[in-house]
Amino acid sequence: MRVTWLRTVPFLLSATVGCRGNHTPPVATPTPIVEVARPVEQAVTDSQVFTARTQAVQSVDIKARVTGFVTAIGFKDGGEVTAGQLLYQIDDRPYKATLDKAKADVEIAKAQLVTTQAFYDIGLGVQKQNPAAISEQEIDRRKGARDEAVGSVKQATAQQATAQLNFDWCKVTAPIDGRINRHFVDVGDLVSENITLLTNIVSLKPMWAYFDVDQNSVERYEAVVREGKVASPRTGQIPVQMALGVTNAFTIPGTVDFVSNQLDPGTGSIRLRAVFTNDDKLLVAGMFARIRVPISSPHSALLVSDRAIGTGQGQRFVLVVNDKDEVEYRVVQVGQMHGELREVYRTRRITEAGATGLDSMKEVEVLRATDRLIINGLQRVRPGDKVEPKLVDMTTLLDADKATTPPKNKK
Repeated sequence: MRVTWLRTVPFLLSATVGCRGNHTPPVATPTPIVEVARPVEQAVTDSQVFTARTQAVQSVDIKARVTGFVTAIGFKDGGEVTAGQLLYQIDDRPYKATLDKAKADVEIAKAQLVTTQAFYDIGLGVQKQNPAAISEQEIDRRKGARDEAVGSVKQATAQQATAQLNFDWCKVTAPIDGRINRHFVDVGDLVSENITLLTNIVSLKPMWAYFDVDQNSVERYEAVVREGKVASPRTGQIPVQMALGVTNAFTIPGTVDFVSNQLDPGTGSIRLRAVFTNDDKLLVAGMFARIRVPISSPHSALLVSDRAIGTGQGQRFVLVVNDKDEVEYRVVQVGQMHGELREVYRTRRITEAGATGLDSMKEVEVLRATDRLIINGLQRVRPGDKVEPKLVDMTTLLDADKATTPPKNKK
């Protein structure tokens, strides 16, 4: 056994030497190439978005004010109308006859007044020349007849005015400018006074939008108002922007012009109203919309793409390439989206232990406008790695994303 072991030692040594001689050195890993971009620095205003419903400033139900048969319709269903435009014509012949009679009654009453006034004047003249020629009782009778004629003229004139109104109301006209609904009655239908609904008109310019703001948002906004950063919404000087449907384009400008005097205890919110000029008549009453309300004064901010922001251990971070082309890990605090870029705060508050054993908050700078942020390749590098940065423009990168995004399939 011992001799056999000794004989195998040279073989093992030769095999070991042979293996070491044929060992291939490891291949060097190439420096990873990453795309980097500098933050976009521009003035922005923080805001909050609320859902809203548009409502016409004026909405008028058109009803018949006289009873009669409809003889004509003077509008197109769903079209625009102007104040004073003829909408419906109701048969006015009965009302024309009543008006003519009322006018005749006025003439008769006036003639009667002339006669009674003359008799009264004659009596006064006779009494002045010879008091015994006419009794005081006769003078009073003639005066009463004259006063009765005066009342008859007033009564006949009032009846004429009523007859004129009824005759005029046979022509149903638009009380406001706006867009009209369909016609609810047809030619030949009998409509009843103050009962039959003929159609409806809503105004187009301007347009209101009502939205509800929760109590927490109200308290935060009031705090900003007290700091003097924004104006109070009750002054009617708060500019807002509206977006329709699901789009993120807040392109319709308006102004807050009303704030309710109390919160709704059922919803815990307060109702606000914004007014929009709607010169292009794009807004229609009842539309769903979103309203963006500013909650800060304009300030300079650093904006980056969400692609540059990572999440780990409950914190947001960015990877920055320093002057030595090495990767640095920085925890950041992020803000709102402005367009397609998100605000990243320049500083971050951290807690540090004091000399007395009490903790204190300290502001530390974490991001500059000149920093190079890794846009692509966050998962391929680690802090401390050496990289080869390829500088791209942040806004150009967004445009490229739009160009390469495939269109959604149309159903």
